[in-house]
Amino acid sequence: MTTRTPGDIGSRAAPVRGVSRQVLARALAVREAPPRASINAHLLGLGDASMATFGYERAALDRAGRGRFPL
Repeated sequence: MTTRTPGDIGSRAAPVRGVSRQVLARALAVREAPPRASINAHLLGLGDASMATFGYERAALDRAGRGRFPL
């Protein structure tokens, strides 16, 4: 059985999970966002050659750093 999960563009099918699993998943996602943002900001400060050495692309990091809301 699946439920509809609202997203930033439409919705997607997601498996039904218990409330405690949803709360834990959300808590982990919230704690994971600030470190990822600071790492992306540091990587964006590097030059293109350095980013290519580590396997990153500037456009991908720019997209990852944007929020879900268009404004």
